Amino acid sequence: MSSSTYNSLTNAGFIPEQPLLVRKTVVTQEKGIKYTLDVKANYPSVVFQVDGCIIRSGRKCDKLVLVNTKGESSEEWTQFFVELKGHDAIHGIEQLLDTAKNQIFIDESNKVRKARLVATSIPSNRANPMVEKLKREFKKIKVDYKSLKPGQRDCL
Repeated sequence: MSSSTYNSLTNAGFIPEQPLLVRKTVVTQEKGIKYTLDVKANYPSVVFQVDGCIIRSGRKCDKLVLVNTKGESSEEWTQFFVELKGHDAIHGIEQLLDTAKNQIFIDESNKVRKARLVATSIPSNRANPMVEKLKREFKKIKVDYKSLKPGQRDCL
């Protein structure tokens, strides 16, 4: 395999929370809040702990899910930045944005980049102009942002 975020992280000594394997469902959780990703094809996926491991200071999301969308012999990845939040959704969105902008996660092998906030309370766009502003920031860096309620499944 050539260079990729996955290779960069593993070569730097970061050990995945869940190793690179083919799974139909990727589940990661923290403090009782769970993110579930249904993978429709036989793609290998891996989960890394970002907060306190890959990034130790500043704003950062909780997890990074990488899915190799071309199989093991190719370097085409879909990134999912995941923030598992209780109530402070705006802070969670900011954490996702800062993580997605971090140079360690930017690589040409990442063909699709997504940010997922799983929160018990999510402000509506109309009620909060800050949410709309942050969503525009995601679009500028070509990251697909979506908020999910706990228990709501995501898919690839």
